[in-house]
Amino acid sequence: MRENDRELLERVEQYLIAKGITPRVIGDVKENLRKDIQKSEQQNMDYIAYRQKSTAEIVLTIQKNLFIMNFNPVVFFMINFILIAYLYSKQLVPFGAVTGLFIVYVVAVLPMSILVYLRIKHKSYLYQNKSERYLGLVLAFGALVLILMHTFDITLGIHIVTQYAHIGVAVIGVFITIYGIYHRHFENTGIGLLLLQKTIDIIVPDTQLAQYISIALWIMLLVMIIIYTINLSSNKDME
Repeated sequence: MRENDRELLERVEQYLIAKGITPRVIGDVKENLRKDIQKSEQQNMDYIAYRQKSTAEIVLTIQKNLFIMNFNPVVFFMINFILIAYLYSKQLVPFGAVTGLFIVYVVAVLPMSILVYLRIKHKSYLYQNKSERYLGLVLAFGALVLILMHTFDITLGIHIVTQYAHIGVAVIGVFITIYGIYHRHFENTGIGLLLLQKTIDIIVPDTQLAQYISIALWIMLLVMIIIYTINLSSNKDME
């Protein structure tokens, strides 16, 4: 490795340590930088000259990406939690039906939010997330439109999907919850618990038992949100 590139690595590490970034994230950033430096080495250039950016500009880009990557799960959770809670009407579950708005959410908004979530999660720390930023704005605007339409009772009709579709949603909720707990991705756990809470009355035929389980799921969801908030406030690694 060239001397200037080694010095750049040291400066980036010192900056991240001073900012209180966790060792795991610092290691990821350094590994990301080392791999990218190989591109400049192939052209026999210093990395700064290869990127045509100063050390300060590279550090600033890393800092912005750290912020985006840390709060990407929060935005993902908030948007999907609000839309599922708002659009997935429990009154329709026993009848095996959903509103047209919820179908639009499942077909358009949810896949887009997952796409943005995964792209940012696996994005390089060294380059700006411009495409993800624009997709995020489109996603936020789409979510707002759906909320306003629901507020003014524009449901786009009631559509029969049979009870098996709701049971399928519940099964997906179980898998998402288990995955989120295993990988400590609390945003996934929250979405999974909410899907279970929304569909529990179609899985459990006993109304009173379903109500008790629903309350238990809400309590678990509340505990998860509290733990998530504590992790954020203590600047823990969200990976």
